[in-house]
Amino acid sequence: MKTLYLLRHAKSGWDDDQLSDAERPITKRGKRDCQLIASEIQRREHLFKYVYCSTAKRAQETLKRFQADASVFDDATITHDEALYTFEAPKLLAWIKELPQAQNHAVIIGHNPAIADLANYLYDGKISHVGTCSFMELEINIEYWDQLRADSAKLIEIIRPKQFR
Repeated sequence: MKTLYLLRHAKSGWDDDQLSDAERPITKRGKRDCQLIASEIQRREHLFKYVYCSTAKRAQETLKRFQADASVFDDATITHDEALYTFEAPKLLAWIKELPQAQNHAVIIGHNPAIADLANYLYDGKISHVGTCSFMELEINIEYWDQLRADSAKLIEIIRPKQFR
C-alpha cells in the first residue's frame, strides 16, 4: 500500500508582468491559506517523511510557509526538483513512478492542471475542483510506485482553504 499526498501551491500573483511564470510569488491570501491548511494538517496529526517540491517560486514559498506555520514537515527529507514544475499529468505520473520503492508515502507540491488531472486519473471517482493550496490524500492499493494506474486510488481526504476561511 502506498499513500500519495498532493498539495497544489498557494495562490500566486500576476501583478508583475516582468516575472516569468516560474518566478511568480504567492499572494497575501496564499500566505493565509498556507497557515490554514498547515494548521489543519497538523491538527489531524499528519507527519511526513518525504516531500518533493517544484522549483517554481510559488511552490517553494508554499513549502516555506508550511514549514513556518506547522511542524508537519519538520522531520521530512525535502527534495526540490525542476521536473515537478510541470502542468502535465503524464509527466508527473512518470516522475512519481520513479520514486524509491521503499518509500510508502510521498508529498508532492506542484501545479495545476497536473495535480488535479493526476488525482482524477488515479482516483476512481471525480474530484471537481482543486483550488490553490488544496491538499489531497490518496491511498493506493499497489506495492510499487511503478504500478500506478488509472482508478487505483481511494481518496481519503481533500482539504481546501475555503473550508476554513
